[in-house]
Amino acid sequence: IKNVILLGATGNLGTEILNALINSGQFTVTIAQRASSSSRPGPKAPSDKFITVNIDDDLSLDSLKAAFRGQHAVIVATRPGDGQSQLRIADAAAATPGMRRVIPADYGSCDSTTARAQELVPIFKRKAEVRARLQSLAEASSSSSSSSSFSWTSIVCGHFFDWGLRENFLHFNLRTRTADILGDGTMRSSTSTLARVAEAVVRVLSPEHEARTRNMIVYVQSFCVSQLDVLRALERATSGGGGGGKEWQAKYIDAEEFIAENKARVEKGETEANEDLVFALGAIDGDWTTREGFAMEMLGLEDEDLDEVVGRVV
Repeated sequence: IKNVILLGATGNLGTEILNALINSGQFTVTIAQRASSSSRPGPKAPSDKFITVNIDDDLSLDSLKAAFRGQHAVIVATRPGDGQSQLRIADAAAATPGMRRVIPADYGSCDSTTARAQELVPIFKRKAEVRARLQSLAEASSSSSSSSSFSWTSIVCGHFFDWGLRENFLHFNLRTRTADILGDGTMRSSTSTLARVAEAVVRVLSPEHEARTRNMIVYVQSFCVSQLDVLRALERATSGGGGGGKEWQAKYIDAEEFIAENKARVEKGETEANEDLVFALGAIDGDWTTREGFAMEMLGLEDEDLDEVVGRVV
């Protein structure tokens, strides 16, 4: 795999993936951008280090096929949306001669293979449908028994930790120093920095790991920690040296009641409650260390230091 094309290069995750691809020195990198978009990658990715191609705003099949011509891998870092555009990406990639790998927009928060995630949050059902399409396309391609046939890899990383802390998605409010803790706060879940996800993308596409990661979900993490672990790390990071900083206040919430309340909100049309459902599911059912496909050792990745990462964020 030499030529890679990235969709969603200007988003929070896409920016990190673009930087990691460039810094690896292994790939010729192209970014696909909607024709009407004025967004540009950040300054860490100078424009002479990648090629830009335009695609239709509606991500039509013909536009995607044209953009993918000559590419060996497609990395999708766009929002999953309604799922139809993601299915077209899969179809266009599989129809491209020489295409070896697609990394779909699976990534964050929950394991979309679980029935509960699919039932509570529609986006995870759509992710599962995209993965099923990719598997079907890969099986059709593999009839040639060639290692260069079309394949896919989903990278599932748990909550985006650094982004989630900054945006209060993880329910640790850095401004008010308040935290919502589910249950007793001791349940451990795998979570990843954006840079860790980008690092995993590069590892999956590298020559030493390409064959081993064909047609599978790989689970990665920066660390597997409890909400109380994170709270203690935040207390250490914000203590003001002499302990003069404002103390953190924790509110303990029954996890199942929290899920039921937010499910009811979604059913009333309050779609923003989906984010709270995702937060809860990722916190109570997100320990990748016990999953088949936990790939840290296979990919040569090691856990990051929680205190160090928290210190960078706050």
